[in-house]
Amino acid sequence: MYIGVTIKRYRAVKEVGQIKMSVGIIAYYQLIQVCQAEYFRQLLKPVT
Repeated sequence: MYIGVTIKRYRAVKEVGQIKMSVGIIAYYQLIQVCQAEYFRQLLKPVT
């Protein structure tokens, strides 16, 4: 009984960890895309 509960809890924690990791990775890639867009925008500005 106790072992079953522990396994269930472990699986739940593992799933939450994977979800958090996925969200973190998506946020990281979005940040990189924004930075790249801003970099190229600055790069393509006409020099005065």
